[in-house]
Amino acid sequence: MVDDPGVIWRVVSVVGFLFLVGAYIANQRKWTHAESQTYLVANVIGSGLLAAYSAVIKEWVFVGLEGFWCVASLMALAATVRKRGAA
Repeated sequence: MVDDPGVIWRVVSVVGFLFLVGAYIANQRKWTHAESQTYLVANVIGSGLLAAYSAVIKEWVFVGLEGFWCVASLMALAATVRKRGAA
């Protein structure tokens, strides 16, 4: 069993979850779209926070999953920024 990570890390995990779920709901309700900077930033922040929390609690599969999601979202965000800069 993993030691209790403490209240701060629990808050970090909830905030990360809320960023991811918030982005998903906003996309589903057509308030944003998957290529928007807002959506991508929310995914980078949410998955980054959850990857960090997963590392603290030593859940390595989730570190990989959330870390991959964070990097993929960051790459998509960079592409979006470059595309807007070229326009």
